[in-house]
This record gives sequence, C-alpha cells and structure tokens, in this order.
Amino acid sequence: MTAWSWTCSNLRGVNGKGRGPKVRRLAVTMGIRASRRRERKDPFEEACQAIAKAKRITVFTGAGISVDSGIADFRSPGGLWTKFNPAIYCDYEVFLQRPDKFWEMVLHLYKDIHLKLGGAESDLEAGNIRQPQPNAGHKAISNLAKLGKNVTVVTQNIDGLHKQAGSSNVIELHGTDSSCTCCSCGRTFTRDPALRQLKEALADGGQVPVVPKCDDCGGVLKPNIILFGEPLPTGAMMKALKSVIASSVVLVVGTSLEVAPANMIPGVVKYRPFGKLIIQNLDNSGKEQADHFLQGRSSDILPEVVKRVEEIKGLS
Repeated sequence: MTAWSWTCSNLRGVNGKGRGPKVRRLAVTMGIRASRRRERKDPFEEACQAIAKAKRITVFTGAGISVDSGIADFRSPGGLWTKFNPAIYCDYEVFLQRPDKFWEMVLHLYKDIHLKLGGAESDLEAGNIRQPQPNAGHKAISNLAKLGKNVTVVTQNIDGLHKQAGSSNVIELHGTDSSCTCCSCGRTFTRDPALRQLKEALADGGQVPVVPKCDDCGGVLKPNIILFGEPLPTGAMMKALKSVIASSVVLVVGTSLEVAPANMIPGVVKYRPFGKLIIQNLDNSGKEQADHFLQGRSSDILPEVVKRVEEIKGLS
C-alpha cells in the first residue's frame, strides 16, 4: 500500500464507509487534549492577560466594592432598604414634601457605618463620627492608571470613595453625597454643613428629627445624589457608553447588574471586536454574562489582579 492509499483508506475507511480507525483514534485524542486545555484555563490569569494587553479600560462598580469600607449593600438582607422603604425615603417627590424622612434614613446610615467601623456610642455623644475610607479594592482600581492604562471608572455608588482613592476620571451615575445644594437659594456646598448638623443630632441621641439647613438662607439641604423620580446627571449615561465603546476591556466590580438603566452599559463592550467583559463579584452574579469571571471579595482580588498585571508587563 502506498503512502497515498494508506492516507485515503484511513480518511474514508478501507471500505469507503467513514473514517479509518487510526484517524478516529487521532480525532478522539485531539478532542481530549483540547478539552483538557479548556479545563486548564485559569479565569484569573486570562482576566489579567486581557487587562495587561488593554490600553483603555472601563471599570464599572456597584455597592459591593464599598462593603469593606463599612457601607453595607442597601439591597442585601438586613440592608438599609429592609428598614426604610426606598419608595418613601428615597423618592424625590416625598423629599420635597417631607425631607425629614430622607434625613432620618441618612442619620441611621451614618450611625450604622460608624459602629461597623468600630466606633462607640460614646464617640457619637462627643460629636465624633467615623467616616468610610477607600479600601484596597478602590486603591487597586486607582493603581491601574499608574500602569499606563487609560482608565475610566463608572460607578453607581454615591460615596465618593473612588475619587478619594485617587481615580481621576470618574463618572458618578447616581451623583455624590460629597456635596449638597440648598433647595431654596440653589447654592452648592461641600457635605460639611450637613455633616456638622447630623453630628449635632447624633450627639443629642439622634432621637429628634433633623433636616440640615443652609447656613445662608435656612433652606433645606439636599445631597447631590439621584433620588427615585429624578433624571440621571446630564450626559452621564452618554459619557459612560462612550467610554465602554472605546474600551477593549470592561471590568465590572460588586454589582448584580440589576438596576436599570445603568445595568445596560457594561455589556455594550460585547459589540466591540475582541471586547472582553470581566465580572468580579462575591457571589456568582453575572457569571453567565462574563468572558472571565472572578469570585471573591474585591478588596482581596483586585490588588492581586494589579500585582499580576505588573508582573506580565515586567513592572514588578
């Protein structure tokens, strides 16, 4: 049998019916090896490789990234919204009529954060309140920009911790509580006047309803956050979408992607050629949507991601 006739007989079978035995064995062997290679793929390594190659990255964050800073996820069991109905306490029209409802919830939140961060009741009586600080997850995201990446942070959070951690290009979809505006005169302040009045209320036991007022005209202060019934900040959605379209990697951190319309933004990267969606969550939320899924605490995983990207780029 010539080499040609041997090859033909194994491709179509000696009797011309189907593949020959050696080709079948080869196909099975190659299939097994390919399957093993797929099984051996490490999502952490693949995610780090994708980030290392990317020039532009959009990081999309939710409540989960700030949990280790002492701010509980409002929607989680035992969270703020199990105690305060958001349809009442976080509604814009209700705020206009009964701002005390909103500020009652905020007072509870500040006290809860203070205690979670190890503060004592006696501290509150002395007018001292512990404030959330950026954790290792926030700092890791900020450090990505130091690796030569063009990083845009799109966040659903209002806590301002990304900016405190050093991220310079931050789109706050739901506004920020780091500043407030007087509903009467329209003047904008830092959060300091409102925080001062909240501290005074906590020092008095926090039992008397408090509504922070403008130092200039006495009007009601409202944090520059988006309540239910208010539009998103002008241009925020469009800026976020443009950032995602321009990025080859979108890293989602600490969100179940259930809150519309913001949840539609990260997946747009899938329409970009070779765009990768990396999702990191404590539970398995988003696993089915992700190209690479990382499960665990963001304050643990994200510093390791940055460390590995540094190694890949030869910077460590």
